[in-house]
Amino acid sequence: METFSVTMVVCLLAGLSECQTGGETNITRLTHEDLEDNSVEKDALQNLNQGLETPAILTTSSTTTTTSTTQPSCEPPIYTVLKELGALGERLAATVTAMEETNKKLEANEKKLAALDRRVTELSAVDQGHHRVAFSATLGTDGTIGPVNILYALVYRNVLSNIGGHYSPVTGYFTAPVQGVYFFTYTSFFWGGDGTSGGSLYQNGNQIVSWYGHAPSHPITGSNSAILQLQVGDNVNVRLWGDRRISDNVNKYSSFSGYLLFPV
Repeated sequence: METFSVTMVVCLLAGLSECQTGGETNITRLTHEDLEDNSVEKDALQNLNQGLETPAILTTSSTTTTTSTTQPSCEPPIYTVLKELGALGERLAATVTAMEETNKKLEANEKKLAALDRRVTELSAVDQGHHRVAFSATLGTDGTIGPVNILYALVYRNVLSNIGGHYSPVTGYFTAPVQGVYFFTYTSFFWGGDGTSGGSLYQNGNQIVSWYGHAPSHPITGSNSAILQLQVGDNVNVRLWGDRRISDNVNKYSSFSGYLLFPV
């Protein structure tokens, strides 16, 4: 019985030691011969008393198994990242192209708006009287011009009116100050006798309307008119044909006139 008590004490101490170290528990059986020494028995009893004061867990065998679990990685594979980057690049290129097209359309619209703004300014100026255009002049010659062997630009030096100042009595040219529709007319006179009279109205060097007359025994008169749509800077004048004649005196028979009907 004494041997069994000692054995139980040792088992309890060994179990307490195993709980503290977490390792395997090896129980060593002590025989009656090993416990003959009273000091050993006393020490065992003291250890038993201390063990009873502190709760202990007796385990006969303990094996700690560590299981290493591999967690799946949250990072995507590199080929997936590259594929997504490629798709993003394509979308970015498409966006850039669309923005360039939009910029081109915006530039075109800005040009149209600028042109429209100029037209509004011109029309506003006309409404305010800034582009009221009209002129009338006569040759101012007491005699006959011609014949000459070239197409001769007539200069009507005797200015009757020149509202806006767009007719030049130095060159005989009218220059359009604003895009619009204009009315032009001219008259001609020749004393008659030996020769003929004829000429034309010209726009930017292009023949528009003409007159012609031949009457050996009496004076010749002629006239014509035209409505022209002009751009800013277009010019209009009257020219005498080669080997033709035109006359005037203080009665002012030969004249050139024009005025702006309306801007466009």
